[in-house]
Amino acid sequence: MTTRANGPLAGLAWLKRGFNSGRHNPRAIFGGAALLMVAALIPGFLQAFVHAVFKPGAGGATLIAALTTVLAVILLGPLMGGYLRMIDASERGQPAHAADILAPFRNAQDAQRLIAFSFVMLLVQLGALSLLFAVFGHVVENLQAWYLRAAELLQNAKPGQPPKLPPPPDGLGGLFSLGGLFALFVAAVFSIGLGEVALRGRRIGAAVLEGLSGAARNLLPLLVMAVVAFALMMAASLALLLLTGVLGLLHPMLAVVVFLPLYMLFVLVLYVVMFGVMYHLWRDVAGDAPAPAAGFEA
Repeated sequence: MTTRANGPLAGLAWLKRGFNSGRHNPRAIFGGAALLMVAALIPGFLQAFVHAVFKPGAGGATLIAALTTVLAVILLGPLMGGYLRMIDASERGQPAHAADILAPFRNAQDAQRLIAFSFVMLLVQLGALSLLFAVFGHVVENLQAWYLRAAELLQNAKPGQPPKLPPPPDGLGGLFSLGGLFALFVAAVFSIGLGEVALRGRRIGAAVLEGLSGAARNLLPLLVMAVVAFALMMAASLALLLLTGVLGLLHPMLAVVVFLPLYMLFVLVLYVVMFGVMYHLWRDVAGDAPAPAAGFEA
């Protein structure tokens, strides 16, 4: 394994560099993120369209969900690899264009490797979810029953008489905590592994092992980054909602007209920051990282 361990403050450095991702070539970085964002919406729109047209039952809905998941992996795997390469070129001062994220589709073998890696990571994610449900299966069942009961009480509530909701099931905090930790770990494995496949041409098995090793050796900076990123996300979301609420008091249509473009801009910036963090995480853990600032590497 060639992964490196980093100190706790490295998480803040990854987040800061993610925010600065577009400074070298903003047209390419934000344009590529816009293309990726549109592509990510396609499977969901197709799924909703098929549901509206055919109105499938439970079995049909499961099949449609599985097929759209496969489509998402085939479509987004190469695009994400192409976007990481574009970020890498921008960071190195090389020419890059938004359409460069489509480059992996011009080479069948390249696209197949990125798709295969994405499928392997999908299986890793499903394995993590299965383990989580095996540990907290009873909590999930109780949560479903609690949700249905709470929804029934709210639906039958009389005006001016708020219903008394039952307390949430025991173990819910542990479920969310462990679920969040699993999600963070799998995301780090994916980031490092995708960088290995897309930027270093590593084999899929080796890339996954590098991702597992790198994520395990950098849990502390990942946790620091996740806490700070969550706080920033909540602050930005609250500011957007407050602005929309104030505009809604002036006129409902004004709130809609302002909210939609602001929300799309928020999501676009989120894409840029997220993939910037992925790139710098990979670079510091498994790539050709520059010498870090004092206190950033263990």
